[in-house]
Amino acid sequence: ESLPAQFRQMPAEQLFPLIREQLIDIKLLAKKGGEAGLADDSRILARREFYTMRLTYDYYAATIVKNYMTEDFLNESYEKFLENFPATEELKISHILVATEEEVEKVVEALEDGAGFAEAAREYSVGPSAPKGGELGFIRREQVVPEFGDAAFVLEDGEISEPVETQFGWHVIRVAERRTQQPPSFAEMETRLRAEITDRLVSEAAKELRETADIELFDIDDDFFAGVTVAP
Repeated sequence: ESLPAQFRQMPAEQLFPLIREQLIDIKLLAKKGGEAGLADDSRILARREFYTMRLTYDYYAATIVKNYMTEDFLNESYEKFLENFPATEELKISHILVATEEEVEKVVEALEDGAGFAEAAREYSVGPSAPKGGELGFIRREQVVPEFGDAAFVLEDGEISEPVETQFGWHVIRVAERRTQQPPSFAEMETRLRAEITDRLVSEAAKELRETADIELFDIDDDFFAGVTVAP
């Protein structure tokens, strides 16, 4: 559990001998340090007390969560998430971006003369989507500047906008299709739900205990962190 993620993902037969060798070194050097009197060092005693407290907290928090984190509770949490999930419209948009009004007039003229939108985008557009025929994919309104969004989100499928000026230049916009953003599945949300529920349950348990606990607060002073060293 204490190993970095890249090591935890190693096959067990490769990882086991590495852990074994490390534990041998830790045991031998810890024994030597104990013989040198470090077992009674105030820094170690303070850390031992803190880690004991922290481990007790972790295991007790896990017990709280275990008592409530049932499949029914998870499903109820997911249903509440679905109830509050916004029904956001997304448009599949392509655009042609040019620098000046004169250039955008040339684009409009080419389209009126029968040029395909993708063809015109490849020829005229200076935007990064030009090689793809101007395709931006599915876009939500909040992902674009207001002038672009106001023009795009009133278009019907297949309709092309009048020239639109934004801070980036002049655009001609085409909407291919629209859809409503679908909420993530339970499988996609499960890890997040478990984390949120865990945080809430532990926080609520601590809040309840605070109501009857005798808590004495202290303020920071100038030498609060003086002499603090980080263990190697």
